[in-house]
Amino acid sequence: MQPLHTQADTIVYGGTPAGIGAAIASARRGKRVLLIEPSAFVGGLMTSGLGETDIRSVDTSGSVFGEFLTLVHEHYVSVYGEQSQQVKDCCGGLRFEPSVARKVMHTLLGNEPGVTVLVERQLLSVQMEGGRIAGVEAEDVRSREKTAYHAHQFIDATYEGDLAAMAGVPYRIGRESRDEWNEELAGKLYCEYNTKEILPGSTGEGDELLQAYNFRLCMTNNPDNRVPFTKPAHYNRNEYTSLLGDIAAGRLKTFGDVIKLSPIPNGKTDTNNHHNCSCSTDLPGENHGYPEGNRSERERIATRHREYIQGLLWFLQEDGELPETFRAEARKWGYAADEFPETGHFPPQIYVREARRIVGRYVFTENDARLAPGLNRSPVHYDSIATGDYAIDSHATRKREPIGQNRALEGFLGFGKLTEVYQIPFGVMVPEQVTNLLVPVAVSATHMGFGTIRMEPFWLQLGFAAGAAASMSQTLGTCVQQICIDKLQDELIEANQLITYFRDVKANHPAHAALQYFGTKSFFTSYEARPDESCTLADASMWLNLARALPGGARLPALPATDRIAPAGTDIGPRKLAEEEPYRTYWAAKPNLSRPMAVRWIAAARRSLGVEYRSPLEEGGLEDVTRGEFVTALYELLKLSRSQ
Repeated sequence: MQPLHTQADTIVYGGTPAGIGAAIASARRGKRVLLIEPSAFVGGLMTSGLGETDIRSVDTSGSVFGEFLTLVHEHYVSVYGEQSQQVKDCCGGLRFEPSVARKVMHTLLGNEPGVTVLVERQLLSVQMEGGRIAGVEAEDVRSREKTAYHAHQFIDATYEGDLAAMAGVPYRIGRESRDEWNEELAGKLYCEYNTKEILPGSTGEGDELLQAYNFRLCMTNNPDNRVPFTKPAHYNRNEYTSLLGDIAAGRLKTFGDVIKLSPIPNGKTDTNNHHNCSCSTDLPGENHGYPEGNRSERERIATRHREYIQGLLWFLQEDGELPETFRAEARKWGYAADEFPETGHFPPQIYVREARRIVGRYVFTENDARLAPGLNRSPVHYDSIATGDYAIDSHATRKREPIGQNRALEGFLGFGKLTEVYQIPFGVMVPEQVTNLLVPVAVSATHMGFGTIRMEPFWLQLGFAAGAAASMSQTLGTCVQQICIDKLQDELIEANQLITYFRDVKANHPAHAALQYFGTKSFFTSYEARPDESCTLADASMWLNLARALPGGARLPALPATDRIAPAGTDIGPRKLAEEEPYRTYWAAKPNLSRPMAVRWIAAARRSLGVEYRSPLEEGGLEDVTRGEFVTALYELLKLSRSQ
């Protein structure tokens, strides 16, 4: 039997948050989208137990992530009431039950008629025509029926980077050395998690090790909604006995010292590995075969992790050598009975914190998320399409070992105080070799750089940017490597995506869009834009110079050299220029850009650019122009020029 063929404008492989964001963005631009997911569920970790959102501030993100938060909050309000405990516990949508996240993700997708979702379709092969993907073949996991799918654009939104790898995109796995990208804390590292003390043995050598995986469980201590833990088939008590010494020594006192219990609504938890415990739900060192493994190998590794966690929970409740008080507390907990009923109340998705990372146009490193030397912010990226705001972070790469055994697991780190809000450049998702593929999850980054980008809110927004870029690439008939970044940024800004961050600019500020754009063009050296302060002539002149290098800006004229220009037709003689005050002295006393001078400049600019534009500046009086007003006028002129 010949395989069936299905055609779309965009194929997104991977129903992760990034895949959902990509599908939504592409569909909203009129494209027909196929979202293909190898498992039975969409939403990735956000619908599989990760209910405590990994982000430091909602002010640093927007677009589709903001839509997700709004729908989560509205769910709890509509079901439980505005003043309910559930609404309080959801923290504006940042904390949610897996079942609620699943409902919200389906709502977001259901609102886009251009998106078709196919689950349980495993990628088998990729058909290449020169440097572009012509189609893919996927297999129905249940029926084993094979289907060929064709599209103009492809987006790999899997955690593993499977589509990119099959398309021949080079990738890296493991950790870079300290020297490779000048990353201070890269490579082999022992770090005391609380004090951040770097311990002996931290050589910074690179290797092929991966940070640990686990499952994010949804648990409860509510007896009316609790399913007991069960002993797994392959229980090995010896894997957990190190906890006995930690408890006897007083390093661990409660069940919550071993298992991290982050509260989410309705008395449930997002249950994660506990950072301060050397034996928790992570399983370091047993995921090496996962990134490049086939389906059966990945299932074997996932099963091993699941049984390891099940054994840990059984040990904490039932082992006779544990203090009875400890076991009694542990017995209060069980799986939430109303979550994951299809998979025995255990999450279906293993937490793949890191797998393949493509080698793309730009490699994002530790240095891109730290304070840039000489600036009061992280590095500026002209092609930024999203922002990130989470500590540079990695889970352990090795199990407990003699060196530093009571203080640190090798590879476990979290450097929140070193991490700044950062821009994410478009180049991290762009491979050099394939002209119609974007990769918003397995992005081009070092292990350290990936350690902060790898959070679901950022992937959701990267996916949205990928969907918008893929749509633009098809519409303009150009490869993804050649699309106009500035036009893409225009679209993302219009869709409320943040591509830079300012502490002093809210989304409702009149200059918000312009400041977003120019925040990626080196107009500002800190996280303060000061939009309501007077614009100096010095800033206006320098900004114009920077703007001339941007698409649409080459013909921007200089500022008038004087504010004493009489209208044409006015006789300005006799006049003795040599006897007038020197211009340097004159401007020293008038350092700010006046409104009449700005209006004159705008008139010259629109004539030079050949655009029709009436600026609000032309309706003001004689007061100084603010920084926000000037960049808004400049941005609108550039947008009009780019659109021609």
